[in-house]
Amino acid sequence: MTKRPAPGAPRTAADRLVRALYFEHNKKENPLRESKDRALIEQFFTKPTAELIWNDAQRNGGKVNRTKTNLLFNAPDPMIKKTWVEPAAVGGSKAVVYVTFLNNNKPEGIRVELSQIASRWRISDIIYPNGKKLTELVR
Repeated sequence: MTKRPAPGAPRTAADRLVRALYFEHNKKENPLRESKDRALIEQFFTKPTAELIWNDAQRNGGKVNRTKTNLLFNAPDPMIKKTWVEPAAVGGSKAVVYVTFLNNNKPEGIRVELSQIASRWRISDIIYPNGKKLTELVR
């Protein structure tokens, strides 16, 4: 799963989950900014990752200022433009989806790691362009 799929690769349930997260929920219902409805977080993330996100959101302010930083990109919202979600690279019960976007008009890429649990894909971690991981930021 180290190779990116070709641009014309077929879409899978794994990349559709990531597309839903980045396109449908980013602006209105961003699970990484959720502090009242844990179900929205669990809809996208594995239980251990959802637990970290939820616990951080419940702390007074958490480690990350979610009003200034969008953890889907680990960047401020006004800087983020043009997001692309590539087809998933699937290997058994694991998958990787690459998301590219413009951050302050410079292209950057994110690696989204997924696990298949009970026939459903869930995000286990997000690795940002600087090498940091979502699970490290919300611990």
